[in-house]
Amino acid sequence: MITDFTIKVPATSANLGPGFDLLGMALDLYNDFHFSFSEDSNYKISKEDGSPLPFVIKDNLIKLAYKKYADIYLPNINLPPFNVRVNLNLPMRGGLGSSASAIIAGFLTAKKYHDLEIKSIPLPNENSILTELAMLEGHPDNTTPALLGGFVLSYFTKEGLIFFRKKFPKNIKLFLFIPEIETDTNDSRKKLPEVYTTQDIIFNMSRISTWGEFINTGNYNLLKICVEDKLHTPYRIENIPILKEISEILLDNNICYTLSGSGPTLLIYVEEERAFNFKEEFHKIAKISLERNLINYKFIPIETCETGTIIKN
Repeated sequence: MITDFTIKVPATSANLGPGFDLLGMALDLYNDFHFSFSEDSNYKISKEDGSPLPFVIKDNLIKLAYKKYADIYLPNINLPPFNVRVNLNLPMRGGLGSSASAIIAGFLTAKKYHDLEIKSIPLPNENSILTELAMLEGHPDNTTPALLGGFVLSYFTKEGLIFFRKKFPKNIKLFLFIPEIETDTNDSRKKLPEVYTTQDIIFNMSRISTWGEFINTGNYNLLKICVEDKLHTPYRIENIPILKEISEILLDNNICYTLSGSGPTLLIYVEEERAFNFKEEFHKIAKISLERNLINYKFIPIETCETGTIIKN
């Protein structure tokens, strides 16, 4: 019989500059989902600490993904309802994959029930799971690295999802600048051009290709090229004053960054020898802009997550 268990899903930073809908990386920050099944379960969702949920119940992506798994792999079988307590460390609409975490949690809960309780139907393989998760969100740059961990290039083909997983170089240290602003991915996409020039497409193709060499070498000078983008970053940052100012300050100080997903979080890349005092350095160089914009924010060091999603009994 299925018993209580926890699913830990890591944050993800998607796009990574030029890799719009293609590149993503898992980070060592997690949403935790504690599932329980009983006769009284009714898809109740609550926060572990008892505080109000940051979303309305009708937007419960956990339940949606749970039922979607059954629709795909277990037709005509009614899965039992669950209750879930959540510990949310990823900001809602912050560009760190909070929606992907909920989708993965619900989908894998159905898979766990399938594995334990329905022996007559074979379990789907990994590629099928990855493909369906990516289709649920609409693109694979969050769900794939969140499930697998690491730095991932992934995309759809007629046969399913293709992905290449690598470890991010340890000599580059990462920081997150998370302003307390919400952005909506769908609204953000509406700001993008409907047509791009050939030159802009070639520009981004060259930068995506350079990511491969950087991953192999850890060369920071290559990273400066890797993160350049002409397809989405300029359009999304332009309309958010604090991001426009901070991004310009970072570039002026020879510091690489990428917009995490559709924002507003920035993923900042720092050479190892500069990282020790970088938090103090950031507050010093960004002080005037931060005070002028009067926006609450978090600035935290972050590691990559190589393990991906974990299920704990």
